[in-house]
Amino acid sequence: MSHALARKAIEAKLMAWASVRPIRVANFEEGFEAESGETYLRAFQLPASTTCRYLGGEAYEYSGVYQVSIICPAGQVMGTAEAIIDELSGLFRIDTPLSRNGFEGMVVEPVEQGPTITEPSVYTVPVSFTYLGQAEAP
Repeated sequence: MSHALARKAIEAKLMAWASVRPIRVANFEEGFEAESGETYLRAFQLPASTTCRYLGGEAYEYSGVYQVSIICPAGQVMGTAEAIIDELSGLFRIDTPLSRNGFEGMVVEPVEQGPTITEPSVYTVPVSFTYLGQAEAP
């Protein structure tokens, strides 16, 4: 359950950031059709195992990786994606708080760029960071 709260805390921050920029975030819960020549983001949560460090089992720890893929049209300069990476690095700095309805967490590893994936019409630059948080046991 609290992996969902972690995801919602991260997505709220990401969506607020994107809403004041000329960039859209594809949401798997809604239909999304990219426009021709559009740069957009696609985000994914990769949850890790839930742990409990407390003998009484009062609280669980939730951790995982959150990935944001920057999808750019082929032929667009890499500087566009790199500028977005810089902004995401500032948005999700280490120790950035992530709170949502009883989940208290933070970013624990910096935003890191993965390998660029090229296709005929687009290229994708994945970036990700690690989060860790705690919530009462269900």
